[in-house]
Formats: sequence, structure tokens, C-alpha cells
Amino acid sequence: MAKAKKEKAPQDAFSEIDKIISSEFDDMIDMSKQDTSVNTWYDSGVYAFNYICSKNLFGAYPKGRIVGLDGLSGTGKSLLAATLMRDKKIDYIVIIESEGGGHSAELLKFAGVDPKKVRVLKANTLNSYKIKKKDGTLEEIADKEIPKNKDTDTYRYVEGAGSLIRRFAHSIEFNKIEKNIVIIMDSLGNMQSVRGLSGSYDMGKRGQDLTNFFKNFDNEFEKAGLTFVFTNKLYQSMALNGPSHVQTGGESPIYNSSLYVRLSTTVDTDDVSDKDMKDEKAQRSTALGSSIKTIKAKVIKSRFGTEMRNIPFLLDFSVGPVRLSGLFRLLKDFGVVVNTGGAWYSMPGIIDDKFYKKDFVSLILKDEKNILEKIQKRLEEREEEIKNARVNLQANDLEEVNEETGEREETTEEDELFAFNADDMKSEMIKDVEE
Repeated sequence: MAKAKKEKAPQDAFSEIDKIISSEFDDMIDMSKQDTSVNTWYDSGVYAFNYICSKNLFGAYPKGRIVGLDGLSGTGKSLLAATLMRDKKIDYIVIIESEGGGHSAELLKFAGVDPKKVRVLKANTLNSYKIKKKDGTLEEIADKEIPKNKDTDTYRYVEGAGSLIRRFAHSIEFNKIEKNIVIIMDSLGNMQSVRGLSGSYDMGKRGQDLTNFFKNFDNEFEKAGLTFVFTNKLYQSMALNGPSHVQTGGESPIYNSSLYVRLSTTVDTDDVSDKDMKDEKAQRSTALGSSIKTIKAKVIKSRFGTEMRNIPFLLDFSVGPVRLSGLFRLLKDFGVVVNTGGAWYSMPGIIDDKFYKKDFVSLILKDEKNILEKIQKRLEEREEEIKNARVNLQANDLEEVNEETGEREETTEEDELFAFNADDMKSEMIKDVEE
């Protein structure tokens, strides 16, 4: 009697297939041998903001990734970008500054960063161009056309931001430089097309340039270990249908970012007492003015499981973000801070004694590092508990989802500000023509 043929174990079958396929594709990546996780996060200066970005109280911006911050004027985009430079883990900083910007000295002074760590690259367009010396006309050129000597008898060649950043990234990658390097562009909205710079109608060329820019760099930053942080502008939309505000560059800045955060002003805060707020409002009518503003941050895009999370925090425009602002709200929402009756609160396993909300910050500051490490651990436990509780969530219709999540069906003005428009490229073209 013939013996039954022994079936191959699943792992043996996989190994055989993998051996055959790998022989045909020698550049195929084995994910079991590849670590693509982010091991370094840079500090934003606000614990609560850090957490909604990364699930990590001690860092918001991921190494080797693209991060975008957008919002209307006065929402603190530049302040957050400047505060990033304070992080002592960063070894080298490159600021992409538009021609005639002249803000770098003030930025460095505000940030309190060692100027020896900072370099500035000047650019006012994403693409390269040449200027004809005889009549001053501009002509866009391919990056490969830029000669070593950029100032010839006939032309002066100007390298675009795209070329500058690409050469920098290649230099880091090919020389195997393993340092914590951050590139900051403040702001993406200041970058022009060569056509627009020459005084002609842009006709959407800037939007095309921005799309190509992000397509080129999404993978290069990760390979070189570079963190690219840019700020972006919101402007009034001309579209008849859609949100009232859209971001510069269409959807490319959002889609190609690993993390994209929208900032807006709000009066919603747990961090200023009624007396302090009254004093702050009274100061607005004096020569001193008001320096404190409450900002709401909402994660529009995230590859780290934090999309749509939001938190209010305080910005003091004389010193920067207020580090502990928003933390009480965050911990209360996650059930780390619990109400024990009346106006009393506690943090079981962290601060078991009852306390008033007004005493929260002073309690944290007594042993900040130790307490925050315990809070981080408890937040990780709560993340797992929340995830497990939602695994079996089922909903018959949208109304049930709204009941579960607390979302509103109606659209408010704030909802419109936080939305992004699928047809905003057309709106930008209209805006450029009008300009």
C-alpha cells in the first residue's frame, strides 16, 4: 500500500515561495527584518499637544517624517516651529528662508537655541530659475541645468528650495551621517512659482510645484533620517461648495505628511482661572496688551493612530507655548484624572490624595519627571483599554455612530475651518489670477 504524501508545513510552503520570489526581486524588503518604527520624537513644548500627535507626552514630531502645521494668521504656527528648535536632542537645524525674510535672528533669539547648530538656506521658489542680466527676465530651468558657477556673464542662476533640500538630503544619506537633523520651512505659503515671481499670472503653477515637491521628498526624508517641519497658510475659499477656508497647495501638503495639525483660536480652556482671565482681559486695553491666547490643535492627518484628536492649549506670545496647558483636560478625557465628588479630583496610582483643579499644576511641578512618566504609562494602559472596548463596536446607522462618539450631525463654522476641500486646487488658481 502506497504511503500518503506528507503535506508541507505552512512555514515550509512560505519559505519555498519566498525563495523563488526573492530571487526575482533582489530589492524586495523583508518587513520582519526592517524596523520602520519611529524611535525619536521631538518636543513641541506642550505635553498635551505632544500626546495628541504621537501618544507620547515627551515628543510630537517624528524623526524622518514630514510634519505640517497650518492655521489662520495669529494661531501660533511660527511659534510652535521655533519652539521645536529648543529640543536638546536635535543636533543640526536648517531653516529654509525666503529671500529678504530676515526673521532668522529673531527666531533664534526667541527659541533660545545655540546659533552654532543652525544654518539658513535662502529660497523664494520651489523650482530653480535663471535671470538674464541684460533685461532681468526670469526663466524656469531644470535643476540639472544649474552650473557650478551660478553667476555667469549672461545669467545669474538661482537654485529652488526643492533642489537645495534634495542635495542636502542626498548629502546626509550618501555620507551616512546619523544625526538628529531638522529642516524648517516657515512658511510653505511664501513659496512662489517662477511664473508668479516674474510678475505673470500664476494660473495654478504654484499648486503644481507644491504637488511635485512633496512627491519627490516623501521617501527621501525617511531614508536620510531628516525631519521636515513646515508651516502653511489657510485662506478664504472662493469655492461655492465646501469649507470656508482651505490650505495653500491643495491637498498635497496633507496627503504627503505623516502628521498634519490644524491650529485655530478658541476661548475653550481649563488652564486659566476666572481671575487670571479677567486680569488678562483688563491688560488688553493697556499699552502692555495681551500676550496669552488659547489655541486649539486638531490632528487632520496622522500615520500614528492619532487622527482627529484635539486639545486646547495656551500660547504666551512673549515666551512661547505653556508646557502644562491642556494636560488636565487630556487626562480627564482619558480617565486618568477622575472626579471624586464635588470639586475634588485624584489620579489613582499616581496622585491618590484628593486635589482641586487649581492645584493640579503645582502638584505636577513638585516631581514633574517622575509623575509624567507614571502618567505616560497610565495613558498607554488607557489606550489599550479603550481599544479593547471598541473592538466589538457595531452600529446600524450614522445616528448610532454619532451617539457613540458624541459627534454632531450639523456643520458648524468651526467644523468648516477644520475640514479640507477636495476641489481647493481650483480655488487657489482663482486666487492667484485675482492677485
